Amino acid sequence: MTSYKTLKKIFHDAALSSDIAGILHWDMSTMMPKNSRENRAEQLAYLSKIRHQLISSKNVGKLIDLAKSEQLDTANQSNLREMEREYIISSSLPSELVEKLSSASAKCEGVWEEARKKSDFKIVAPHLEELVKLSKEESLILADRLQCSPYEALINKFEPQSKEKDIKNIFEKLEYFLVPLIDQIIEKQSNEKLISISNLMTTKQQREIGLYLMNAIGFDFSRGRLDISQHPFCGGAYQDIRITTRYNENDPFSSLEGIMHETGHAIYELNLPEQWKYQPAGQSRGMAMHESQSLLIEMQITRSKPFKKFLSHILKNKFDLKNECWDVDNIYKIGTRVNKSFIRVESDEVTYPLHIILRFNLEQKIFNDEIKINDIPELWNYEYKKLFNKEVDIDSNGCLQDVHWYAGLFGYFPTYSLGALTAAQLASQLRLDIVNLDDQVENGDFKELLQWLKSNVHSKASLYSSNEILQQVTNSNLNAKYFEDYIKNRYL
Repeated sequence: MTSYKTLKKIFHDAALSSDIAGILHWDMSTMMPKNSRENRAEQLAYLSKIRHQLISSKNVGKLIDLAKSEQLDTANQSNLREMEREYIISSSLPSELVEKLSSASAKCEGVWEEARKKSDFKIVAPHLEELVKLSKEESLILADRLQCSPYEALINKFEPQSKEKDIKNIFEKLEYFLVPLIDQIIEKQSNEKLISISNLMTTKQQREIGLYLMNAIGFDFSRGRLDISQHPFCGGAYQDIRITTRYNENDPFSSLEGIMHETGHAIYELNLPEQWKYQPAGQSRGMAMHESQSLLIEMQITRSKPFKKFLSHILKNKFDLKNECWDVDNIYKIGTRVNKSFIRVESDEVTYPLHIILRFNLEQKIFNDEIKINDIPELWNYEYKKLFNKEVDIDSNGCLQDVHWYAGLFGYFPTYSLGALTAAQLASQLRLDIVNLDDQVENGDFKELLQWLKSNVHSKASLYSSNEILQQVTNSNLNAKYFEDYIKNRYL
């Protein structure tokens, strides 16, 4: 067996351990009995250790060096490159640290759920302090190996080849563009008459409509399912995609939009190239590209006027919701309403990047040792006031609203807004390539849209970098101009 074939077997086994962990994580958030968390943390830590030991062994390093001299085609060279990237990150970290991080994050996430319910940061602060301490240890090791800042090293776990300074520049421009624009849009919309949809769609109806829309847009229920969790997510394993949402009768569209967002993630996962399954090159291309797929479906498509025509039609004709509040103009205005919300996952696409900028600014301070963990609520509220000119009332509307930090996902947040920029850039090309896209969407026909995404993004998996994919599809590197033009066209 050649060195490269041996590597493929090793990475295949490592991917299987990740799949098992994915199902256990889904279960932990949806079905697991409350008092089973300690044991689940131990199980997940063990799987992390197994995966880490498989990829980080010195033998893998030797096999990679030997495989470089073998005759490989371009696609297999890409796979080898991704193997080396994973090996560099894994081999830098001691197994003991990986295990501790996995266990600490599983425990901290459980305490966060209680803290969020009680809106009291102090409950989770000691657990977060321990998790941050371990994450800082990880970031320093990776920074040394990757020759970058500790925070940039963490971002690179989620979005390979990212530069902290480039993200900072993009975010500064976005903030400069958005802060005055938000007040302008809110002022413009202040004269619009909206008919409330609060408490007019039951949880049961929301679920049925969500399932209908998932099916219409192309989700394959023979390879996935929809459940409830405290924080919506898309997870699971290869060809077994688990989506979760939460329902709110006061705001029935929040779950429908959340479902569409997670469906975008799911369709990407389900359309990854089968010939590269369980190989690094067959994985999704970083979280910015992943977010672009969810945001393209949720924002570019399902918040568009043509989609609202389709939605209004099915609400009235399939689900017997005849009230005038479900008319096209009303639900379009609701879907494009700009508000200064406390909650990131319920915010509109105009204010959303500011929520990410807030978290990015705080993460930089945490990993530059500029702030203590106990200062997070106060600093969060200060940053929020600076960006939104509004006071945060309680911790659950502030620093406790997201699971990410309490699950150890530092460096993840920037990918959300990088994804929004990528989605706008891809959608600009999509509309050039499918000239009658709006007519298709209005008729509930998403086949050509999904084929375009599969061909231009999904099938490329990690065979190319994010910028290479953008270059191939749009002839341009990531450019915020597409997002800015899109926001102006839709909202001004």
